[in-house]
Amino acid sequence: MRKSELMTLWNVESWSEEPYGVYFVSRRLGTNRLENEAQAFQKINISCTSYTETEVLSLPMWKQLSVELDELDQLAQELIQQEIPQEESIVLTLTDIMLNKSGCYDAFALGYDIGESPAGHLYVLVSFDENFTVQQDVIYETL
Repeated sequence: MRKSELMTLWNVESWSEEPYGVYFVSRRLGTNRLENEAQAFQKINISCTSYTETEVLSLPMWKQLSVELDELDQLAQELIQQEIPQEESIVLTLTDIMLNKSGCYDAFALGYDIGESPAGHLYVLVSFDENFTVQQDVIYETL
C-alpha cells in the first residue's frame, strides 16, 4: 500500500516516523454520530512500535482493520465491561491502536483510557491476533 492510500483510508491527521517506530493520528467518524459534526470525529492514536515506514505500509491488515474496527471496538468494550464491577458505570472510548514488533500485543491491541482509579490513571488494552480474534484477557495498565 502506498502511504497516500493508507493516509486516505485512515483519514490521517498527522504522521511521524521516529527511530523507535511509526506513529499517526486517525480521525474517524464515530459510531455515536452527534449533531455537531466536529464532535462526531474521534481521534485514534495509532502506534507501530519498532516498525519502519516501509514495514507499516506493507502490513496487509490495514483495509480489513478499517472495515472491521467498529465491530472489534464493540467486542473489546463488551469484554472490558464484563470485567468492571456492576456498580461502576464508565463510558469507553477507543483512543489507541497499538502494534509492536515484539509481539506483546500479538498482532495489535485496542486501547481505552479509563481515567483515574484507586491504583492511578487506568488504561485498558484488548489484544487481537492476525485473524482479528481476541487473544488474551483484558490487560490493565496504570500510567
